[in-house]
Amino acid sequence: MIINVYLLKKLNFMDKNVRILIVEDEFVTLDLLRDYLEESGYEVSGDAMSADEAIKILEKGKTDFAMLDINIKGDKNGIWVAEQIQKKYKIPFIFLTAFSDSATVKTAAGTHPYGYLVKPFTQADIYTTIEIALTNFNEQRREHRVSKHQPDNHRVLQLTDTIFVKDNLVFKKITIKDIQYIQAYKNYLELHLAGSSQIIRSTLSDFQKTLPEAYFIQTHRSFIVNKRCIDKIGANFLTIGASEIPISRGFKDDVLKHLKFYS
Repeated sequence: MIINVYLLKKLNFMDKNVRILIVEDEFVTLDLLRDYLEESGYEVSGDAMSADEAIKILEKGKTDFAMLDINIKGDKNGIWVAEQIQKKYKIPFIFLTAFSDSATVKTAAGTHPYGYLVKPFTQADIYTTIEIALTNFNEQRREHRVSKHQPDNHRVLQLTDTIFVKDNLVFKKITIKDIQYIQAYKNYLELHLAGSSQIIRSTLSDFQKTLPEAYFIQTHRSFIVNKRCIDKIGANFLTIGASEIPISRGFKDDVLKHLKFYS
């Protein structure tokens, strides 16, 4: 399995700013969340300090994502709001929490949230948690469509798809078409981009299963290349920019089948 790589598929709501509902009954935290979200490029569809206010905002149908404080004041808490979202609104949500007893945490987990934000949090924490939640929600929807209509299909990325890979304390977005070639080092891969590279933990065979076969070719047991980026081809090598990549005998015929040659 690929670790720290999150597949991001384009759904309709991903083509515009994600509209987020904040359910939080502390003024300071509410204002901080609103500022962080807007600075990160999201829209705030509304903020609520009670469950009933949250439902009124959800009823407008202009919310793509919800951030729910578990312990809001009143007879209905954030868990109740999450249950209503599951039943009716069908959007991803995460919980905001400080400290809760084990029974509350267990009940919250039963609503299957897409993540948790533990107070206090940073802007990077918020961005990462939301993007991972959206990605996982999106992937579940895609897998549901595939299992319903094409149960035998493998999960395959498109050139315009993006993945998120861990880069220190945040997750960095990489577009598949920008990967020029991939080099394997046992259980780690180096994704080479134009002018930069990124290390992820995965085997070459696992990662290859997610790549579009029409564009990515294995040239050697340790290399996969994006054929759109190939500049020159020799007898047993090819070049991408200044990099020379080997073509081993076992992969040469398959490499040649993917390319067109004229004399």
